[in-house]
Amino acid sequence: MKNQILKLVPLLGLLLVLSNSQAQTIPSTENESLNMVKFNAMSLFGGKFSFEYERMLTNRIAAAAAISIRPNKGLPFRSTIKNFADDEELNQLIDEFSSSNFSITPEVRFYTSKRGPFRGFYIAPYVKYASYGASLPLDFDIEETGIYSRTETIPLKGDLTSFTAGVSCGVNFKLSRNIHLDWRIMGPGYGSAKGSVSGKMALDADEQSALRESLADLKTDMEDLPLSVKIDYDVNADGANIKVLRSPWAGIRSGLSIAYRF
Repeated sequence: MKNQILKLVPLLGLLLVLSNSQAQTIPSTENESLNMVKFNAMSLFGGKFSFEYERMLTNRIAAAAAISIRPNKGLPFRSTIKNFADDEELNQLIDEFSSSNFSITPEVRFYTSKRGPFRGFYIAPYVKYASYGASLPLDFDIEETGIYSRTETIPLKGDLTSFTAGVSCGVNFKLSRNIHLDWRIMGPGYGSAKGSVSGKMALDADEQSALRESLADLKTDMEDLPLSVKIDYDVNADGANIKVLRSPWAGIRSGLSIAYRF
């Protein structure tokens, strides 16, 4: 994850350089209030803590960056996802899936209002890097005889990273001299993700065969999703490795943030 985050450092550095070089384009009466920090209260509904910093470059253009952290817990909005999956085994995986999340999202905001900095409707192109830590138990059935079978469970853990890009729109309301309310109405984005999960477990020949069959079914289910997910897997006597080769990654940014201007 560290290497991926470092890829964003040049972009963040460029935004800071622009902010220093263009600050003089803002009237001197505003020079003491070019910065804003925010807390996104809406993100709490998804179990996240999200903070944002924004700096005005001109009266109508600002640079911003948001950081979001989600502790390890169950998948948010799982009931909605299960409606799309409509498969009993895949739905069980969704119920047992747990993950943590870290993301950083730089953006540039273009305000349309003439009432001054940090005011009114805005449009904001953005890029987003996100890293997910995931764990889930995978059940698979082993046929012992024609009428008897047993179920084994292999614990899987791994990481997934995604890059997306999109455009947000919203409105920034001034509540008092230093307090604002930032309503990000909608910010659709699209990109891709990749990663891998693995599980360590001693497996005999029959167990390996049963696990391969279970993973083959999982691969088919994932490819049949509305946004097809391509995976590959390897099973051996020590466990299993699963790679996410290609996964379309879509999302919508939204938020209702309390902001302090300084």
